[in-house]
Amino acid sequence: QAFLEREAVDYADSKSKAGIWKPEESLEKSRAEIRRTVGEKPEAAGHRFFHGVDGSGHRVGVIWYGPIPGSEDIPGARWLFQIMVEEGLRGRGYGRAMLAATEDLLRREGWSALHLNVFAFNEVAYSLYESSGYQAAQRDASSIEMRKRLVTP
Repeated sequence: QAFLEREAVDYADSKSKAGIWKPEESLEKSRAEIRRTVGEKPEAAGHRFFHGVDGSGHRVGVIWYGPIPGSEDIPGARWLFQIMVEEGLRGRGYGRAMLAATEDLLRREGWSALHLNVFAFNEVAYSLYESSGYQAAQRDASSIEMRKRLVTP
């Protein structure tokens, strides 16, 4: 899938920028990590991919969510792997609208929480999540894990 290859390139760049991977090894590592995460049949494993569109139906970005990565199984929760607005369209509220639409969809599907990871250097994304009600759950020098309850207790 073309989206996953683009995601591998962007993820490799972010891991390198965060100082986690060396630039010369980052793309190979990124592709391998994404393959392990989604498997051979991403949709069958619970991964969902959506295009964000504007009022005219023009594509403005992409959302990817799925099961919590790794061995940690948190009942009722999903993981936001990516929300990406096309570069020339950023700063117009599309990311916030896509995030809100994704949260609404997850609520309708019966999910009670959305978790995500944001790189510490990505202040714009962190600000979006924080202002949308996400709370930092874990933090280290390179990233912040954030969570939001999608239903009221």
